[in-house]
Amino acid sequence: MASPTPLAKATLPPIPVHVASVTQLLPLAWILGGVIVGVIAYMLVIRPLRRATVRHGLQALETAMSIIGTVIILWGGLAGLYIGLDHVTLSTREANFLDRAIGALFIFSLMWIAARVAAAWVEALGRQTEHRIFSVSLYSTLVQVVILIIGLLTVLSSMGIAIAPLLTTLGLGGLAVALALNDTLSNLFAGVQIIAARQIRIGDYVKFDFAEGEVIDIHWHNTTIRDFENNLIIVPNSKINTSPFTNYSMCVSALMIPVNAALPWKGALSQLRTIAERAAIDAVSEVAGKLEAENCKVFLTAVNETNVQITGLLPIGNIENRMRAVSGFLRRLHDGAYEANMGVRGQTPAT
Repeated sequence: MASPTPLAKATLPPIPVHVASVTQLLPLAWILGGVIVGVIAYMLVIRPLRRATVRHGLQALETAMSIIGTVIILWGGLAGLYIGLDHVTLSTREANFLDRAIGALFIFSLMWIAARVAAAWVEALGRQTEHRIFSVSLYSTLVQVVILIIGLLTVLSSMGIAIAPLLTTLGLGGLAVALALNDTLSNLFAGVQIIAARQIRIGDYVKFDFAEGEVIDIHWHNTTIRDFENNLIIVPNSKINTSPFTNYSMCVSALMIPVNAALPWKGALSQLRTIAERAAIDAVSEVAGKLEAENCKVFLTAVNETNVQITGLLPIGNIENRMRAVSGFLRRLHDGAYEANMGVRGQTPAT
């Protein structure tokens, strides 16, 4: 009897093991090397320059170094990627796409730097007294948006994307967006109109029916006003643009404020007028100087059985002196009338 034939041992197919060659790792090495070079350049060049500009008060150069420092590492990585592409085999389509992508990122980074530098220049110009017509926030935002839009269109063109159909599509969609953002756009254009008209500037003291104080900034959506109590009042630009107001900082003549007072009086009206004139002159001299005090005017506006009403026109020079001038006038008027009527009991202070 024949012995059974032994079964052949089952053999498994070999598991493929992919080991990256040095050639395949070269692009990653170049990218890493570029990033390291960017970090070294930032640590050894940009940061010391920033410290030196801060010590010497060169604010413009310090701003430029700060902006360049935010992209220098990106530039190093892009340079490493560009060089590393020469050490890897790619199809023509892939190579063209990567070349365009690297160029697009580099162009957009340059436009971003230009936007930041332009915004910093506008902010510096807006802080100068002779250029107070500028709104730091609004103009800075508009400049950055315009430059970044130009950069984006340039990047799309470099990537081979047709811009004309895209602009047409955006134009059609812009109508729907404009309807949806009606309030936002109205505030934006109202802010532009406020600045263009030059009737409200940064640093002006204005008075509305709903707010009064110094204009701190005009943003793209609202205007910030600081009142006497150091509170910040945020008002939409559309309301600012459609409301009547008084700008005390644009007065062409000496600023005069009326102050009304009523107080009991038993003596001659000429004596009360003399007391009121002296009170006005002393109050204005204290806050605005003797030269302004010479233009004080006092009128007796009403006389009845209980009291006499007085109106004083006080040339205070600056609106910031108003509260001190009003307080000083009323205090001196009350004290002078009280001393003149010392023999009469139950007198009440001026109101």
